[in-house]
Amino acid sequence: MREYQVKIKSEKDLYKLTYYIRTNFDADSLRLRAAFIWMTENIMYDVKAFIREDPSAAQLNYVIRYKKAVCSGYANLLKYFCDAFAIESEIVVGYARTGRKSIFLDQHSLRSNHAWNAVNINGKWRLIDATWATGHLNVSNEEKPVFKKGYNETYYFTDPEKLKLNHFPDKKEFQFADNSIDKRTFRKQPLFLSDYLADTIQEVSPNISLLTAKAGDTLLFRLKTEKRINSMYAFSETQKKAEYRELVNYNNGWIEFYYPVTVKGYYELYIGYYYGITGNKTLLAYRLDVK
Repeated sequence: MREYQVKIKSEKDLYKLTYYIRTNFDADSLRLRAAFIWMTENIMYDVKAFIREDPSAAQLNYVIRYKKAVCSGYANLLKYFCDAFAIESEIVVGYARTGRKSIFLDQHSLRSNHAWNAVNINGKWRLIDATWATGHLNVSNEEKPVFKKGYNETYYFTDPEKLKLNHFPDKKEFQFADNSIDKRTFRKQPLFLSDYLADTIQEVSPNISLLTAKAGDTLLFRLKTEKRINSMYAFSETQKKAEYRELVNYNNGWIEFYYPVTVKGYYELYIGYYYGITGNKTLLAYRLDVK
């Protein structure tokens, strides 16, 4: 599907694409996968439409004409393919946590800001976020966000127990998780990043996003996992002096990372680990209030 060359310039042209998929793939799961791959290859996130809150970037004719969309545009396009292949599906609307602004949320913060899809394949409901699978929005400069394209398999058929960590649907039943969570739990927990969802880590501590401390204190971060991790790191986008890395301890199935608090202020702190020679995964984000 990444090599499919037929030009799709209008909503009418989508029939060419659906016909091609229908005749070349003979199972619902394969047809859905083919459409999803075409979308993540050909549709870019529309940053300008996102900034100006342009509703047209959610409409099918706009998405196909300009090959750009906001999250609801991705969700609508995937729903179009599901309908074309007679696959039962739903557009899920809710709140997605990403970036510094969503690390710590108050009780009024869960206004819907995102859309994704639920699809019924072989009698089982699966979750797909085509927007986040296509790339990510870098908001380190909040005045000039930049979309960075980069395929992310994590958001195709994401485990509901994982997706609920950073996606909260308006309708509880669309969590599709054995152990659903409520609004209070969702907003008070740390920010779980894509690397965490893709990992096999079972539990983290602390499990709240806002941490209070004094300069000179030491914070303990813990990961419950069977994998071997030698060293972990912490950094802040706004407080460069907060950066720290250290070897870890193992304690009864938990990996322990001790972080010395040296910088006063109210700032974000990202936690991750190193693997291999140059690899790293940033897993979590907290908000520190240091006196």
